[in-house]
Amino acid sequence: METPVAADIADDEPVQPADVLYEILLRVPAKPLCRFRAVCPSWRSLLCDPTFIAAHAARHPGPLIVVAMEDTYKDVKIMDISGNVVKRLKSAQQCPTDIMWTHRDLVCLLGDDGHHRVLDPATGVTSFLPPRPIRAATQTTMYVVGWSAAAGKYKALTVGVTGGKQVCLVVTLGGDHGWGWRERGSPPAMVELSRGGKVAVVRGVAYFLTMFPKAMVDGFHDWIVAFDLEAEAWWPASIRSPMVPQDEPSHEFYVNLVEVNGHLVASINKPGRSTRVVELWFFMDPHKPLWTKRYTITLPTAIYVYESFGKPLHVLEDGKIVIWIWKYHPKYCGVPRVYDPLTETFTDGAATRVGHAVGGVYTGSLLRTVGALV
Repeated sequence: METPVAADIADDEPVQPADVLYEILLRVPAKPLCRFRAVCPSWRSLLCDPTFIAAHAARHPGPLIVVAMEDTYKDVKIMDISGNVVKRLKSAQQCPTDIMWTHRDLVCLLGDDGHHRVLDPATGVTSFLPPRPIRAATQTTMYVVGWSAAAGKYKALTVGVTGGKQVCLVVTLGGDHGWGWRERGSPPAMVELSRGGKVAVVRGVAYFLTMFPKAMVDGFHDWIVAFDLEAEAWWPASIRSPMVPQDEPSHEFYVNLVEVNGHLVASINKPGRSTRVVELWFFMDPHKPLWTKRYTITLPTAIYVYESFGKPLHVLEDGKIVIWIWKYHPKYCGVPRVYDPLTETFTDGAATRVGHAVGGVYTGSLLRTVGALV
């Protein structure tokens, strides 16, 4: 196999068989590989080669988790499912930062000063989101970032209150149409504008929980409205979330939305006297709005009195699922935890002192050197 390193090795450089070196480097995690680019020109050429980067990503498919760092929240950590930090990034914020969104290989950061940024973890480059128009400016807003396959670009979406009604604005990041926001009407129903768990972007569609659940004959439903990032339009019909039986009053459970392995997932958290039960329902086909309950996770009282369920993150190939747990004792921290549904047991990763936000799963390659917004 001919590799880029073979043609670039200088006479005074240590020589290894090209195929052997290629295979060895494929096995090395991304964090040290980024430093190995400084070894010599041939190594830099290889480690920046798109073919090698793609092969390395295929060899290391495990999810990476993005969280805000503790105290100031100005910086960002990327860690593996064992809790090991593989990269730290400066967010370039001069004020407290909360991670709003992680989608594919970008992270959306919200600054308390109202200036919001998009961070590319591979390059460390941050870009400002343009300010909302003055007539659409509001303190109560929701921001998300999603990929538009048709445009081949990322788009940012914001929903805020203007003139007593919610208004949606869209902007193409790095697009040919500049950085101006485009107004795209109001959602079919009032949507939740809180930061965590009320919106998820899946395959070019942003799904929002509406503000008020509805009582049905046999139970309660939260309703979901959807915005198509490709068409830049709201779906006319709403979607019913999984139903909670009437014997579980609506104020005693809460529903969050999250993207897991390319699927929309509704996480239903049901506190109880002796246990806390979390049900994970997967929305398998948007053309057939049916939900499938794939996981029921029970946290005993002895655990959840000092912990709370954060969010599901990633389903592994063996069916185990990575979840995020917040711990309150003996100190406040977050921890990735792998749940095995066959044995109903947990395996904890390393606890880490972080801010009050976990952005989600980063699916890009940390070896990539080209900015995502270009």
